[in-house]
Amino acid sequence: MKSVCEKYGALFILDEVMSGMGRMGTLHAWESFGDNAKPDIQAVAKGLGGGYAPIGAILMSKKVADGIKNTSGLWKHGHTYQGQPLGCATALAVQEVIESENLLENVRTQGAYLGSHLSFSETLLQKGLRGPNALAAPYTFDIRGGGGFWGIEFDFTNATNFDFGKEAFAMRVQARCLKNNLVIMGFTGGSNLEGTKGNHLVISPAYIITKAQIEKIAAVLVQSVEEVLRESTV
Repeated sequence: MKSVCEKYGALFILDEVMSGMGRMGTLHAWESFGDNAKPDIQAVAKGLGGGYAPIGAILMSKKVADGIKNTSGLWKHGHTYQGQPLGCATALAVQEVIESENLLENVRTQGAYLGSHLSFSETLLQKGLRGPNALAAPYTFDIRGGGGFWGIEFDFTNATNFDFGKEAFAMRVQARCLKNNLVIMGFTGGSNLEGTKGNHLVISPAYIITKAQIEKIAAVLVQSVEEVLRESTV
C-alpha cells in the first residue's frame, strides 16, 4: 500500500487509534504487523493515555513536517482542547510506565499464549474454540490478531440447528461474558459489504495482564460461547 501511495504521490496514512501505542506488542502496530512501513501521517489515541485521560494525537513524518514548514508553516486545524496540559501530562506518565515496566514485552508474551496461530495445543483460544473437543470448532471461522488485540470470527452460514432470535450471536456472547464477569466487544455485519453477515468478538486485555488472568479470560470466553450455543440449539 505504501508503494502505491508513493507511486501516485499520495500520503500513506495509518489509523492506529485502537491498534497503536503498544496494543499490538510494539509501540506502533506497523512495526510488527505492517512490514515496518513507516507512515507519513499516523493517528493514535487510546493507548496514548491508557484510559486515564481523553487524548489523541497526530504523528507526522519529517517529509510532511518539512513540507508544512517550508510552505505555509501552519498545520491548518484546531481543537478546543488541543495541547491540554492535564491530558498531555497523563499521556507522558502512561508512556513512562509502559517503558520502565517493560509492558510491551508482557503484551507480546501473554498475547502469544492467548491467541497465537501456531498450535492448537499451546494457545488458549485455538484450543478452546478450534481444538478437537471444542463445541464451537465448526463455527469458528478465524482467530486473528497479535499482542493484546485479538479478534474471533464465527460463521453460521451453513448451520441450521441454531436459533439466536432477534439478537446476533456475537451480541449474545458479549452479554453472557459480561454476566460471567468478562468484558469483551461484540460486532456484527463485518463479513460482507452489505453489512448483513458477520459475528465477531474482540479481546483487548490490559498491558499488565498476568498469565493466570489470561487463562481466566480464555476460560470464561469459551464457557460463554458454549453456553450461548447450547441454549440456542434447536
